[in-house]
Amino acid sequence: MKLMEWTILKNLYKLSRKRPNKLLFKRGNARKLWPMWLAAASTIPLCIFAGFGIKYPGLTLYAYIALAPWAFILYFTRLKALRTVYPQQFSDHAIDHQSWMEKENILCYAFFLETVREEGYTTQKLRELSAYSDLTCKPPRPPLSQNLIFASLIAFMIALSTEVIKATPFFTLGKGSIVLILGSVVLFCVWLVLDGVQSTAYERVRIKRYLDLAAYDLDDAAKNIPSVNPDIDSFDTRVSLTSSQRLDSEIVRVPVRETT
Repeated sequence: MKLMEWTILKNLYKLSRKRPNKLLFKRGNARKLWPMWLAAASTIPLCIFAGFGIKYPGLTLYAYIALAPWAFILYFTRLKALRTVYPQQFSDHAIDHQSWMEKENILCYAFFLETVREEGYTTQKLRELSAYSDLTCKPPRPPLSQNLIFASLIAFMIALSTEVIKATPFFTLGKGSIVLILGSVVLFCVWLVLDGVQSTAYERVRIKRYLDLAAYDLDDAAKNIPSVNPDIDSFDTRVSLTSSQRLDSEIVRVPVRETT
């Protein structure tokens, strides 16, 4: 059944999305990936430093200043670690030449391509499943955010909650900036985690794109496969040419009857 085939393919896709992080935090890779490990470990002292701002408000500004380079270093040291752990995939798919936001996605596609090739999927099957993917989603419906009453109530609750929070003793004592720093750190960490977690509709579109790319790559690989025995091919070519030449010579030697 097609739904069963689609479910199996979705599982292969999810496995490919998890593979980039599989080797990053293994103890055996700690030495060669030490910049990423150090950047990840710096999250703890940054939170402690921001916590001291509650007692020493003068540290709050420095905590804000340290937040941007911490996020930058953590993100890009992870990308460099991925390149160190998976050099073959980076080379085969020219991942270094992709935009920095697409590097990890192309790496996941490389794992997906390896998996479907190992599972024996053909170009025709991949294109067939790509066309079938449009039937696996629910019909679109307008989001609640487009409802004027619902959007107005949400805006009112957000404004009311903000005023209530600002009136609490903790914020009136000048500690609100510390909460914002800690909240920003948590938000960035959650974003890194949720970056690999996608909605059903987005996941379907991503799988469809992977299927189309894999179909092209498998097709190109099939066209570039060399002959199993080139000597046999050249021999067949010579035989065909010799036979053709012999036939031409026999045609030339056939006497032409004169017509009266």
